[in-house]
Amino acid sequence: MESPECVNTGALSAERTALPYLGIRYQINYHACNLDCPYCIISWRKRTNLFDAESFRAITSHIEKLPYRVSLRIGVGGEIFTSPALMDGIRRLCTRPSNIANVGFSTNLAADWEDVMQPFFASLDTSRLGIGCTLHDTVIDDIDDFFRKAELLRKTGSAMYIGFVALPGSFERIAAYKKRCADLGIPLILNALVGRVRGNGNFFKRLEKYPEAYTPDELLQLKDLWDTPHSYKLLAESCSTRGMACSAGRNYIYIDHAGNVFPCGNIRSSLGNILAQQIELQPDDTECPNDVCWCGNENQALRIVDNHYVRTPTLRMFYPKPGIPVEKLYSGYNPPVYDRSRRALFNARTASSLLKKLTAWLFK
Repeated sequence: MESPECVNTGALSAERTALPYLGIRYQINYHACNLDCPYCIISWRKRTNLFDAESFRAITSHIEKLPYRVSLRIGVGGEIFTSPALMDGIRRLCTRPSNIANVGFSTNLAADWEDVMQPFFASLDTSRLGIGCTLHDTVIDDIDDFFRKAELLRKTGSAMYIGFVALPGSFERIAAYKKRCADLGIPLILNALVGRVRGNGNFFKRLEKYPEAYTPDELLQLKDLWDTPHSYKLLAESCSTRGMACSAGRNYIYIDHAGNVFPCGNIRSSLGNILAQQIELQPDDTECPNDVCWCGNENQALRIVDNHYVRTPTLRMFYPKPGIPVEKLYSGYNPPVYDRSRRALFNARTASSLLKKLTAWLFK
């Protein structure tokens, strides 16, 4: 299969534009943040910060030597604008010619715009950036200031989107945010809630684990709100990826903080270490061996995306090809991994069992 169709290759020479495409998620494990969201999938306060500026420079320098046109997604696990060293590393990638067409990362926009973010964006080639601005409205005080910064960022010329976690009880806000984003010309991309929410309602409500705990009614509401059918099918509905064709190991790879290369974060068959040896990619597509793939990047390495969508240099952003009927965009997926019709009965039994154990413990 040919390299994925991709639009807007950014500031690359004709020679580099002709290189075959490679999407890379580079997980640097920088665990420091200026927010503490109750649904944080990373749980950064419990993690050891493994980021090292010299390793970052060495690994990205080796990425720049790969014979591919690279869309590089930097996976953090914290907030980039709390690390001057990481900002300097990204600045280096976006100020010199290389095979890296795009550098993508996420930010919560909580840093000061005038003192921190604006000088950073002014110091590099913003045409090579793809930025996800994650809106965490449960922990920030000024929603209007978030959108003010988002609008200023859009004006820098960076490719960008606003990301939001689909918390139960937030669906009316999602509709309002979707309109506000449309007015600014910025796409809203939704993420499923994964795991549990601290402080979410009563004791038993906090035991619910998502995305399994989305009810059928909630899924119907989310289907109308979600950004693409593909993302909805994988992230919200939790369709199994087992057996689906995927470009992992061929047009997409995962690199960890130490330079170890894998087809994706869920397939741990080593392709080598980028610091120690030449990386040979797989000649053929992968058949996904996993039941679930919730990563915002890796489920987009599935070949069904290339069948139905046009990719951009930013891994999180792609758009339906013209003329494809909406119903076809929802087809070709496996059934969900969860039987949500049994969820209520399971929750009732679990709650009853926990209550009995708690009562026994209190009165033993």
